Amino acid sequence: MQLSRRTMLTSMAAMAAIPSWCFAAEPRRTLLAYYSYTGNTRLVAEKLRAHVGAQLLEIKMADPYPSDIRKAAERSRYELETGTLPALLDDPSDVSDYDLILVGGPVWWNTVAAPIMSFLERTDFRGRSVGLFATYALNPSHYESNFAAQAHNASVLPGLMINEFDIASGRGSDAIVSWVSTPSIVPY
Repeated sequence: MQLSRRTMLTSMAAMAAIPSWCFAAEPRRTLLAYYSYTGNTRLVAEKLRAHVGAQLLEIKMADPYPSDIRKAAERSRYELETGTLPALLDDPSDVSDYDLILVGGPVWWNTVAAPIMSFLERTDFRGRSVGLFATYALNPSHYESNFAAQAHNASVLPGLMINEFDIASGRGSDAIVSWVSTPSIVPY
C-alpha cells in the first residue's frame, strides 16, 4: 500500500505535535552506592534497586567500625570532628558511565556518616545527577546540606530521608515508591 503525500505530511505533523517525553528513551544508567552499619540502609538500597534497576555498589571501609556501637560512635564522631575520614576498601568507581548516582547512608551526629563523606570526597560527579537517601533514628537536620557540599560537581536532587522505625515496621516502602516515582529520579 502506497501512502499519499498528504497522508505522509499529516502523519509527520501529528508526530511533531506529540511531546518528546512520550517516546521511549534509553533508560537511565543508574549506580546505587551505599554504606550500612546496622543493615537499615542496606534494606532501603535493596528496595530502591528493585524499583530503579540500578547497579549496586556497597561502600566498604578498609578498617571497619567495631561491632560495639559505643566504640563505633566514638570513632565516627572523632572522624567527623577532625575531618580524618576513613579509608575505603576500594577506590570509588568511575561514575562517568552513569547518568544517575543514588548515594545512601546513615545519619550520624545529625549529618552524613564519615564513610559516605569519604566516598563523596573521592568521587568526581561532574555532569551527573546525584540523589541522596538516608536512614536515621534522630534528627537528620544537616544531612542534605552537608551532602550537597561534599558531592563535588554534582547536580544534587531532592533526597529521601527514612526513619529507622518506619523501616523496622515496614512503613518505609511507601516513601521509597513515592521518591523513585518523582520525575527527577525516573524522568520517563
